[in-house]
Amino acid sequence: MKSVIYAASDCGYCVQVIDGGQTIYEYTAGNHQGDSQTFVNPRSPNSVRLRQLKRWAKQTADQIAEERGIPANQIEYDPDLETQLDAIPC
Repeated sequence: MKSVIYAASDCGYCVQVIDGGQTIYEYTAGNHQGDSQTFVNPRSPNSVRLRQLKRWAKQTADQIAEERGIPANQIEYDPDLETQLDAIPC
């Protein structure tokens, strides 16, 4: 059964589609206001706040699930993924 997990950190966010315990799709975004593929220091004036990154992570997870026909009850915030994101320097 496919599911969508997502998480955010001060450096950006990640959304993954999981099927049978394996990641089959991943979308990662940075924390830069003008370029979602750029990671900047969270203290930079160009960075997006964590609260907004969490909203965008959920919104992106919802969109990806809808595109792939995955029910809303198969979308969840993943603290383990958050821990992985926290370990990545930006």
